[in-house]
Amino acid sequence: SVADVVKNILPVIQAKAGKKKLIIHHDDIPTELPLIMADRDRVAQVILNILDNAVKFTPEGGRISITASEDGGGFVVVRIADTGIGIPASEIPRLGERFYRVDKTRSRELGDIGLGLSIVKHFMKAHQGRVEIESSPGKGTTVSLYFPIFKQSIGTENEN
Repeated sequence: SVADVVKNILPVIQAKAGKKKLIIHHDDIPTELPLIMADRDRVAQVILNILDNAVKFTPEGGRISITASEDGGGFVVVRIADTGIGIPASEIPRLGERFYRVDKTRSRELGDIGLGLSIVKHFMKAHQGRVEIESSPGKGTTVSLYFPIFKQSIGTENEN
């Protein structure tokens, strides 16, 4: 359950966000969403990595929102949007490369080594999901995580 995963990791990220007076809005995650097909710990790691980036790159007093919905195409989509510094369009295709950082100086100051999005990208690919990133410098970033919906197979064999 995406709602359960988010609920469990919120205390970790809210402590970091509180130090920067960031508001995290997370009320738009329906508890009745379909279950996703993924490892719970890896889902938590992926969402935490994205939230951690949002906190790092959002100036004091900013906002982060977490929403989730079913996309109608077999996925539950978790969207994490921030009012952070944003990313130039030319840099977005390189995000997810190991050790790649958009702003190397700022990233080093914040303790970022450039592996978080690489881990996210590889996890999502391994689980037949995907990551989409939209951003504009000075206007923030939205990361959409597409997790495949769990489809329970129903046996068709005769059980005599």
